[in-house]
Amino acid sequence: MASEFCLSLTKYFLFVFNLVFFLLGSALLSLGLWIMFSETGIPIPGLDFIPLSLLSYLLIISGAVTILLGFFGCLGALKEVKCMLAIYFILLTVLLAAQTVGGVLLITQKSTFQKSLDDHMTNIIKEFGKNNSSLEDIKQTLEILQHEAQCCGWTRSDDWKPVPCSCFYLVNVTANATNHNFLSKTCPCDSSSNLTCQKHAQACKGVVDQWLNTHILTILIVVFALALVERFQCGVLARYVVRSFRCVCIDRLLWIIP
Repeated sequence: MASEFCLSLTKYFLFVFNLVFFLLGSALLSLGLWIMFSETGIPIPGLDFIPLSLLSYLLIISGAVTILLGFFGCLGALKEVKCMLAIYFILLTVLLAAQTVGGVLLITQKSTFQKSLDDHMTNIIKEFGKNNSSLEDIKQTLEILQHEAQCCGWTRSDDWKPVPCSCFYLVNVTANATNHNFLSKTCPCDSSSNLTCQKHAQACKGVVDQWLNTHILTILIVVFALALVERFQCGVLARYVVRSFRCVCIDRLLWIIP
């Protein structure tokens, strides 16, 4: 009786735990879709320079994966479907392994990643000067970053040729100039003799590095907490499977023994 009670308690614990994951994934997915299809979006403190399109993609992917895990975990635990529990355990193990490998690679290969990112961003900026329409979405993302973070270029402020309007800011701003959209096609700084415009001196790489250095502790805490929760789920699921197997074996022995 005690083993059956523990088994039932573990089963419902898994169900409630994964139900929370399922609801959390639904919230992330809904928020991502809302940001994607919303015309105005929402202001997010500390993430002002991160494009809403990129943020929406991250939320949608995270929400979909979380919903998938929660679905298999909830239904597998409640209905005791071994196939779903196996899929849930495999997905959870793969996710935990991927996070571990990604963290190790990020720490050990940090300089390589930084150099690769610098080269990639510089090449993309050079391609923009050739009017490559296939990179229009990436260009818009970079321009939003430059406008919101008040930076220009990636490694240097003179990376752009020609320099986009998002690299400039107005000096002695008037009431009319304040309402001007620097991301529109009509730029008030097109003329080189326009003395009211100045180019941002700071490169965007420095802004991104500064943001990461400021929030790195928060990011590490969140990642560590997620990994700890996933490890805990794996342990609970493994214990549930072992106890379930023991109960089945005991029931069969009691049925065989007269």
